[in-house]
Amino acid sequence: MKKNRFAGRCVRFFLGVVVFSTAVFSCKESADDLLKPKTITDVIIENEQFSILREIVSYAKMNDALRTEELTLFAPDNNAFGKANIFSSSKYTNKDTAQAFIENHIIVKKVIKYVDFKASVEKSKNKKDLSITKIDSIVAINKSDIVIRDVHADNGIIQVIDSLVVK
Repeated sequence: MKKNRFAGRCVRFFLGVVVFSTAVFSCKESADDLLKPKTITDVIIENEQFSILREIVSYAKMNDALRTEELTLFAPDNNAFGKANIFSSSKYTNKDTAQAFIENHIIVKKVIKYVDFKASVEKSKNKKDLSITKIDSIVAINKSDIVIRDVHADNGIIQVIDSLVVK
């Protein structure tokens, strides 16, 4: 007597199609699944060592500017503010004062990696001179040493400095 193998072949074919279809259709990404790159603003907001700077950026209403422009930010951390005896952002609650402070720490339209710094003078966003010195492997901006190098963001780079850029 002959065995009917047709039914078995149909079942295997159907299961194969189902498995293949499931694999193909379940692997599609949606826009919600994609990880968005972090901007400079996102890095400042998410990092607790920038809590004073975060408040100053908020007072200056520059959250969007630090998300869209391509720039290098010399970001003082909370220790840098402490070195200047500033323990809160209360000195910078005025929008113009806060904005001038932030703009003193920005070079726009340039993303400068730590290894690319040379002794020179660059202009900050508000047209102030930023004196860059390089001695051996130490880079300083207006005598503020860069202590954390090359924090990459989607729209630029952050160089964390150990004191405020005062000019």
